[in-house]
Amino acid sequence: MKERFISILNTKKKRNGITLFNTVLLLIGVISVLTACTNIKGSEFIKPGTIYSIGFEGEQVVVNDAGNSYSIDAEGNVSVLYRNGAVKANVPLKLDTTGGVLGMGQENTGYFISEDKTAIVYGFADGKSLPLHVLISNDKGQTWNDYPIPGAMGYETKFIGFTNKNDGWLVSGASQGVGSALNYVYQTSDGGKTWKEIGNPNDIYSEHLTGVGFSSSDIGFLGYRYYMDEGPVIYWTKDQGQTWERLAVSLPEKFDKYKKNPLSPIFNRKEGLFPISLIDQDTGVAGTIYLTSKDEGITWVYDEAYDKLLNPFFTGDHKKNNFDLK
Repeated sequence: MKERFISILNTKKKRNGITLFNTVLLLIGVISVLTACTNIKGSEFIKPGTIYSIGFEGEQVVVNDAGNSYSIDAEGNVSVLYRNGAVKANVPLKLDTTGGVLGMGQENTGYFISEDKTAIVYGFADGKSLPLHVLISNDKGQTWNDYPIPGAMGYETKFIGFTNKNDGWLVSGASQGVGSALNYVYQTSDGGKTWKEIGNPNDIYSEHLTGVGFSSSDIGFLGYRYYMDEGPVIYWTKDQGQTWERLAVSLPEKFDKYKKNPLSPIFNRKEGLFPISLIDQDTGVAGTIYLTSKDEGITWVYDEAYDKLLNPFFTGDHKKNNFDLK
């Protein structure tokens, strides 16, 4: 009995046990939180996607080749190729190869092709009965979901991309007379199932697009074909489309003689590359120069190390492009 009372009254021993128990619980909690954060962080990013833009002649050009591509057969059936052609998947989409169906040609369709997320925007949208459609695959083309965007506008140029598995954007445009076009910007936060329209810059600038890209849901860029000036004409938003302003671009004087089309920017988390295509009216396409960013596109600087120039006017050895999305 005496020993039992001593044991009951020995609170120091109990406190040691309780402290140990609480410490174990705390460690389990910390590990759980870190694991959850790691899982969330890991789900944010996706493997690099092949990104497309529009060249001087209205042709589709690749600005970032991630080893994935698409093909269209003579009947218009679309296939997607992954890992440099090692994996092929059929897409439940048939495009018009005759040029007779508005909004359904190859040049009217937008692609983003990553092993983790593939998205294709297609169709003629009148804002009423005819919506845009987005095809989504999250398993390298094994399965596809087709999501309409009621109320969407645009039928001509289309761009689409994802910054992670959930957050994506698309821009569709339509001509409205010579040298003018209206463009509409949409975003998704649920992997492409639903889309909402955000503000566009049509009231301050409405021309044909040559490239589009977003570094986040807030920061995005629209690149336009040169028209009244020699470019590059880029408008950007940092508040999810509430306001747009022209991006100030400083380039060396040696490029003044060229007309400049901004292509689609490429982002690897905070780092960015903005390709600008150069053309001379006498000699033709001169190549591509690049702006670089290290802060999600807030600031850009020209970096000659990335130059891919074809014109013999330019000489000198340039470094290999070392912007690695992989």
